Amino acid sequence: MAEPEKQNSRPRKRPGKPAAGKRSGPKAPGPKKKGGPPPRKGRPAKPRQIPGALSLKQLSGNRYCLVPPRCAVERDLDLEEVQHMRDEDEPDVARDELLFLVEDCRGFLEAYNLLAELALEQGDIPLAQGYYGFGYESAMAVLPIGFRGLLPAEEGYNPHFFLAGRGLARCLISRGDRKKAREILKQLHKFDPDEPDVKALLDELEQGPRK
Repeated sequence: MAEPEKQNSRPRKRPGKPAAGKRSGPKAPGPKKKGGPPPRKGRPAKPRQIPGALSLKQLSGNRYCLVPPRCAVERDLDLEEVQHMRDEDEPDVARDELLFLVEDCRGFLEAYNLLAELALEQGDIPLAQGYYGFGYESAMAVLPIGFRGLLPAEEGYNPHFFLAGRGLARCLISRGDRKKAREILKQLHKFDPDEPDVKALLDELEQGPRK
């Protein structure tokens, strides 16, 4: 499929294929060298920075917000093209473009949420659950162990995280996994106790399955 013409956005190079005979991906670790300084005690190792991942920013006190990666910011205008494709009833073309946008940008939650929406429109709930789940877990992965802060649902990039979490919970409910859905919704409720859609879903779960 030819790449659709882009307007008002910087051109991006699609990743090329590795040369013949060469493997892509990380290199195998070589033999360990003897000697060298001993490891420092009492200082935890810094987490490995993953390209295209989300980051966390403190707002004030115990309030935080997610920050999108640079690749997501640079590709935001491309989502307008995706919406145009959907308006023209070209869901397959829109899906291919979204898959290209997230290929090396795992923190692009907006694009993952749109992929989930396209899957739902085609009745593929398991696939939608996978896209929502990837976005949700990508955000959870940047939180420190034992994180007890607040993530206000309307701050920074947080709305897209909450959308992914609610979408994931709805998919789980529709597939009968109400226990897992409740766990996710309770986690979101801890992050922002005032988020109305999360509270509504929790109330629905407490009322039990509809007959």
